[in-house]
Amino acid sequence: MSALQGRAVYDFEGDVANGELTFQADDLLHILNQDVGEGWWEAQNANGEQGLIPEAYVEIISYSEPTMPPPPPPPSYGPPASAGPPADTTDNLQQPVETQSFNNVSETRDYSQHENQVSPESYEDAWDDDWEDDNSSTTEQIQKRRNLPGGGNFGLSQPNRDTKASSDSTKPGGTVKKSFSRFSTFAKSGGEAYMMGVMPTTKVSETDLVPIIETQNGYEWTPLSEVFSCQVTSPKKESKLKGLKSYIAYQLIPSFSGIRVSRRYKHFDWLHERLEEKFPTVCVPPLPDKQISGRYEDDFILERMRQLTYWVDRMCKHPVISRSEVFAHFVTCTEDKGWKQGKRRAEKDEFKGGNWFLTVQAPPSTLDQEKTESDIDQYYKFIKTMDDSVKKMLAVNQDSMRKHCGPFKKEFQKIGSAFADISKSFELDDRPYGSSLTIAIKHTGETYTEIGSLFESQPRKDLMPLFERLFEYKGMLSAFPDILQVQKASMVKVRECKKAEDEQKMDPADVATVAQRGDVVSYSTLAEINQFSKNRVQDFKAMIKDYLTEQIQFYQTITNKLQETLILYND
Repeated sequence: MSALQGRAVYDFEGDVANGELTFQADDLLHILNQDVGEGWWEAQNANGEQGLIPEAYVEIISYSEPTMPPPPPPPSYGPPASAGPPADTTDNLQQPVETQSFNNVSETRDYSQHENQVSPESYEDAWDDDWEDDNSSTTEQIQKRRNLPGGGNFGLSQPNRDTKASSDSTKPGGTVKKSFSRFSTFAKSGGEAYMMGVMPTTKVSETDLVPIIETQNGYEWTPLSEVFSCQVTSPKKESKLKGLKSYIAYQLIPSFSGIRVSRRYKHFDWLHERLEEKFPTVCVPPLPDKQISGRYEDDFILERMRQLTYWVDRMCKHPVISRSEVFAHFVTCTEDKGWKQGKRRAEKDEFKGGNWFLTVQAPPSTLDQEKTESDIDQYYKFIKTMDDSVKKMLAVNQDSMRKHCGPFKKEFQKIGSAFADISKSFELDDRPYGSSLTIAIKHTGETYTEIGSLFESQPRKDLMPLFERLFEYKGMLSAFPDILQVQKASMVKVRECKKAEDEQKMDPADVATVAQRGDVVSYSTLAEINQFSKNRVQDFKAMIKDYLTEQIQFYQTITNKLQETLILYND
């Protein structure tokens, strides 16, 4: 057990199911691990109970270093041969690997590898060079875990034996998978630390500020002065390692520069992870899936390219994301060295997660907490209802595509075949006055066969584009509950602090500051709700208009073909 100790500043009621430790103010806690994730530590109380605690609730009171024997020297630095072998040479030869235990975590060291260590910079370069092909995803990496009480999903890493007063918010680490728990979406992203005033050392620059304005429609992000677009085009299969690894590279062309940059799906995946990590209350749509039911397999690459275009286009239009440094780096960087430098900056960004709220410039007025929570609750119901309706529309859409390519086509072809059979039978009676009728009936059969083929090809023009845009919204709707949960968690924290004030456990000025920070979270949530709502109105209007236009043209084509056939019967 580490000798690092802390004293609880506030009461905390932990959720045992998520591996959290309950404690009271002034309780002494042994800090076991400060590298759990931003805003969380692992600790043990006086009763020997172990679990996760919020960093902002604890102050460090001792830093005594743990006592441990120094590691043995590497074999290459052993005593000279003349000194004679140690007492038990055989055992030493059989055990070149030493295992030590720190904080109940076994750490194995192979000193024979001492001379082959690689610098952190080399690891960074290798990470870029050795990205796998498109069959894997960085957002699906397996997280190392330790056994804790309960079934919580915490990506716990091995502890850093160097003690520290507070967790380093700039340290890059593994991504903790998200759930609907307020602790994983809020506290683990640094939300608890932000609410309790744990600040990074770097000051916010003017270029990083994210203003929110009040309009007749409510609170909104400051709109873009110029909206740019970004084409995703020219997919090309490339390979490396003499063809052992292959992947698809896409060309991105931002409208403001016209300069092409090459990006793989892995680069998109990296950007998606950075955006989700940085902006807690901004809706970042999921990337297109590896495969979507109902897709045309021969058009897989082109369809993915279209969906990546939708995704990038939405990022370009978002007032917050499009102004961010990481997004600008993604759409403009053309050199490998510059890419790696920008990647490191993004991963070490101090103003991500909870700290991002420090960059938000909210209106100075205090929000009505009760009304705000009521509005958020109402919007949550709307999101749930819309999610259900979109899923239903997707199912109907997919069923309609199946029918167009199968039953509808076959039914019209059956009608065409029946007319063709009649015309063939009439051909056996070659009287002159019946020949024109035979030709007309034959043409009727051919027309209905063509109509069947039209039904088969039509989904590419109307149902498939509608399906793709609906599928995009399905992804955004799945991300929205986490955004609303961040705001909910901030309000919970405000109420906890007000309760502590009533019990004279917290200074009123500190409580007022916490409430002000809660307003910043609420303002950003309301601004994102407005952004989503405006996009929804524009997008659904456009997508349904396009669908109806294609439907009208489709049925007009069928009508024209039938009218052309009808003319043959006029004589």
